[in-house]
Amino acid sequence: MGCQEQVITQLEVGRSKLLDAGLTLEAVEHLERAEQEEANKVEPRALLLIAYSNALSTGAAKTHKVEARYQTERDRRVGELGEFEMKKILQILGERHRIQKDAMQILVDKGAPAAPFVLESLVKNRYRDVRGDFFQILRQIGSPGIDSILKVAGNSQTPSAIRIQLIRVVGEIGDTSATAGLETLRNSITDEGLKMEIDTALYMLGNEGYKDEIVEALGDSNPVVRRAAAKSMMSLNKPPTAKLITALEDSDDTVRMDIAKALQKYPDANAVDGLVAILTNGSSLNTKQAAIDTLNNYVESGLADGLAGRLIELLTDPKVVNHEDRIRIVQLLKKSAVLKQVKEADQYDNLPHKLYLFYEETETNDMVKDELNQLLLLLE
Repeated sequence: MGCQEQVITQLEVGRSKLLDAGLTLEAVEHLERAEQEEANKVEPRALLLIAYSNALSTGAAKTHKVEARYQTERDRRVGELGEFEMKKILQILGERHRIQKDAMQILVDKGAPAAPFVLESLVKNRYRDVRGDFFQILRQIGSPGIDSILKVAGNSQTPSAIRIQLIRVVGEIGDTSATAGLETLRNSITDEGLKMEIDTALYMLGNEGYKDEIVEALGDSNPVVRRAAAKSMMSLNKPPTAKLITALEDSDDTVRMDIAKALQKYPDANAVDGLVAILTNGSSLNTKQAAIDTLNNYVESGLADGLAGRLIELLTDPKVVNHEDRIRIVQLLKKSAVLKQVKEADQYDNLPHKLYLFYEETETNDMVKDELNQLLLLLE
């Protein structure tokens, strides 16, 4: 039996050099040959366009004095980019490579013709791990892609989560010409959560009359509506913080998380109690982290005097049985502004000594003790 020699094509070499090795200029040489050799031109053309783009964005083309040629080739090929090449670029994006931004920019520069293919990938749940990149492409395409976005957002067959994100994208694009389309869509649907997203988008486009309705929705009986309203708080101009503080006690974790974030943008010292409660009330890790970030911001801004003492009291409370909660409390105590409160507290309170006693006599979890040890070293 003999051995058959395996033939490695120019396309394979070029693809590997571009996507795996980062040898862009070498990749261009192989891919230009592959474009001539391959019967199916789709992949070599897509990869070659990405290679030209990467060489330009990294400065490699300029260094090797091929910038003008590469730019001319890129501009021409973006203009000629067809359906199958765009779908190939989306597939390459789904693989996540070092050329991610360059591939995204090609679709952004193609503009409106690229939007339907990006939207198709979203609706059909292709390349789920890079869904965020696809929404970013649509944001950057901007106004030219709005009609395609609204068409897909208005289709009842589009998954609800995608419809919500697309409405948000329209609001973020900020083109007031989308107002009529959004209002038409609002009047044609029954999904109250989606209507709330549309209200927010319309507000972002200058329809300030929706503000009161969005704020009032924080108290809606439908958790989907409350989530949409809570997410919207970051977009409103000075929402009433009293309403936000009440919403910190919402039964829905996602609502609490978005409200905790909003209270960092719109601070109110009266929110401290609710934010501290989140640290141990069974909220998710993301919600607790949002509360920690906001509390730290409050200490830095002088809105949470005495927080260090409260945190130490909470840390040493036997009712706080979740060691991960105690770890997060200690991590917050290690933040520079909070640490300064510990050091500058009244000597009568003797906060460092309370921490030391807790470390020595009470805490049994090794991970918490490691964090406490680091904190005690910072206090020396």
